Amino acid sequence: MQHQVVQIPLPVLILIASLILYIFIPIIHSRSTIEPCSSSDSCTSLLHYILPYDSKLSEIAYRFQVNISDILGANNLNPKSLGNEIYEAKSALKVPISCSCVDGIRRYTTATYAVRAADTTDSISEGFGGLVSAEQIETSNGINATNPLISGQSLVIPLPCTCFGNVNNGIPTIYMSYVVKIEDNLASIATEFGTTNKELEAINGLGQPVVNPGDIVSIPISASNCIKCVCGTQDLK
Repeated sequence: MQHQVVQIPLPVLILIASLILYIFIPIIHSRSTIEPCSSSDSCTSLLHYILPYDSKLSEIAYRFQVNISDILGANNLNPKSLGNEIYEAKSALKVPISCSCVDGIRRYTTATYAVRAADTTDSISEGFGGLVSAEQIETSNGINATNPLISGQSLVIPLPCTCFGNVNNGIPTIYMSYVVKIEDNLASIATEFGTTNKELEAINGLGQPVVNPGDIVSIPISASNCIKCVCGTQDLK
């Protein structure tokens, strides 16, 4: 009796292999620097926001619930038409926030988001530039299979921030939360923001100089790197 050999098409084999990898390889979750705290004091912190799509400055300010003038000052911007300029996708802006002590850790909880009909927690995460994950949104708002998103629902968006006493090696410093990009490594981040590998390792509690895409690292920004540039009232007219 002859046995017939069944040939499986290559695309099917690739699909099967992908499913096996998905099932057996553990998912690597992004990490962020958490600063324990015990007081109710707040400090100024920064978010490094990469625009996921073209946005007006007024839309960005509304998204993070901050003042347009604060974004202008943090980025040394002097627009001709306050709030109506369109910034292109992939542009980077510093967003100044007030970093509070909540439940023993530093975080920014002022930002809220009104759910729209087509939203998912992934799309909301994307809108905030990956500064908050879909899982964090779900956990903070009790979103699950039995309690899904509802259009019009108001969500709390927990965003990462650190203070560390607003000092670094005795120098006045503001700390900025930065989402690691796929092309980044610790050395490239250190070079871009005028710091060192060792400083970033120490501040972020890294056992080794390795970061992964989606990780959020805290970066020290000193006066020499422009903590906050001056933006006078005459520039806002």
